Amino acid sequence: MKFRIFLCFSFWSILHLGFAQNGTMQVVTKRIDKTFSYREGYSLNIEGERAEVRVETWSKPEIKVQIIFTAKHIKKEQAEKDLEKMRYITNKEKNKIYLRNYLDVPEGSPELQSLMAATYVITIPEECPTYIKNNYGLIDAKDLMSSLKLNTRFSRIGLDNIIGDIDINTSFGDLFADNLDGNVKIVSRRSDMTLKHMRGRYDITAQYGILNFFATDQLRDFNLKADKSNVFIHTLQPGAFSYNLSVQNGRVDYPNELKFKLLDMKDTGIKKITFKPNKEYYPNVTISITFGDLFIGK
Repeated sequence: MKFRIFLCFSFWSILHLGFAQNGTMQVVTKRIDKTFSYREGYSLNIEGERAEVRVETWSKPEIKVQIIFTAKHIKKEQAEKDLEKMRYITNKEKNKIYLRNYLDVPEGSPELQSLMAATYVITIPEECPTYIKNNYGLIDAKDLMSSLKLNTRFSRIGLDNIIGDIDINTSFGDLFADNLDGNVKIVSRRSDMTLKHMRGRYDITAQYGILNFFATDQLRDFNLKADKSNVFIHTLQPGAFSYNLSVQNGRVDYPNELKFKLLDMKDTGIKKITFKPNKEYYPNVTISITFGDLFIGK
């Protein structure tokens, strides 16, 4: 499947290189600006296609929307023609605000010849619940204090300082997050993941990835089920957590100074490891890995 990803992105790279070698790229853009009033109970819903979505916050009771569509081709006339096939929706239905872009290419019509892209720059109140669906693009969001739900394919995700209910479903796109706090649920497939300064509660299911987790002393609970993934748990105080670990067909590396209890079930290839700190209250770390390695340490 990684070969398919390479082909997908290489196609656009080769196309871009071909344009560049045959002439100067002509860029045609279309910009949409719109503002919606906001009050408690409203939510924002974004559905992007080949889009860069950037969400930030301010103190005004408004949702400010800027969308820029771009088409690139060596012939300006072709870029203009292809840009006309980029459609968008910006409307409000009751307490939901919808933003969407999509390509309108009827079956049997000529394929697009231009490089197409959409860029969303959205500014919202920090308490506004936000849902984003995006394919073949990226998402950057920061300083949200309510709920965030993401559903992405072939899209990079960058999050910073998000507090609340966080629900992420990602395939074929890396996730980097710093300062998440709240109830965090993540389902990932063929995506590398790096979470820094982790606080709150986490429930994660992952397949095929390199997973790096940097826990703070404000981590409350951590549940991970991983398949064909290598997992790294980094913490300055590894002995501050309770561990319930299960690793099948993989290696486990943990601090020697901690008295982990190891049960190696040789017939099944499963290693089961437990540890409880000598104190009354402690966060629980539960990890199950199949065909992958686990590292715990500083």
